[in-house]
Amino acid sequence: MFRRFRASVRSMPSAARLLAVAVMLLVAAAAHLAARSEPGGRWVPLLVAGVLGALVTGSPTRLWPIPAIWLVATLLALTGDAPVDPASTRVAVIVGAVALLVAIAVDLRPVLRARRRRGAA
Repeated sequence: MFRRFRASVRSMPSAARLLAVAVMLLVAAAAHLAARSEPGGRWVPLLVAGVLGALVTGSPTRLWPIPAIWLVATLLALTGDAPVDPASTRVAVIVGAVALLVAIAVDLRPVLRARRRRGAA
């Protein structure tokens, strides 16, 4: 069922792009609220909706943009005038950095395997 939906979304590039932007905005809003030390009930549903939206639709095709936008939104939350809890911000930045490293490793795995196969042949 999800494969059919994902295929239909990818057959319409404009819909795929729109969903990718919507996913990024949901994740950015969640990161902004998490950095401002809002209660988890406010930002966790946004993050879950964003990640589930990315998984169901298959957009973006790479994993690294989601944690990258989390980090950018967290750092942008620090630049505002509103008070920011240092502990919440520290946790948000660390979780985002770890997620970004894991996503980059997952995205690079097929590329590195293909290079090894070409080098061994």
